[in-house]
Amino acid sequence: MTALSVLIVDDNEVDRELLRRDLKKTELDAMIFEVSDGEQALKFFEDCNACDDGYQEGDHPILLFLDINMPVLDGFGFLEKFTELRTQYPIDTCVVIMFTSSEAEADRERALSHEFVADYLVKGEFAVSELREKVLSLV
Repeated sequence: MTALSVLIVDDNEVDRELLRRDLKKTELDAMIFEVSDGEQALKFFEDCNACDDGYQEGDHPILLFLDINMPVLDGFGFLEKFTELRTQYPIDTCVVIMFTSSEAEADRERALSHEFVADYLVKGEFAVSELREKVLSLV
């Protein structure tokens, strides 16, 4: 299996670090990128040349972990703009997992109403084994 390309979109540096650590504990071969808001995530998809070493132009993450509450462009704003972006670029293989502290059923339903949002994880309420299973079921 080739390296899994993952993008973490969260304004909280500690939450990004915890998720990155948990992803490494899954022992999946993953190349992990991070940005701190939805606007940066859109830019990431639009301009791969601004990405870290090892990321090839034209390659896009297949898995995106997305927080809801962020400055500049929140998770729901990102989902709306990402819907449009998917019509412009060949990124229809990218799947989103919401990664949020919101336990609100309305937020869950709103997020999962997008066909490319595959799951909804509440921060701190899942085990590494569960994370591994979810990732493997999506790739």
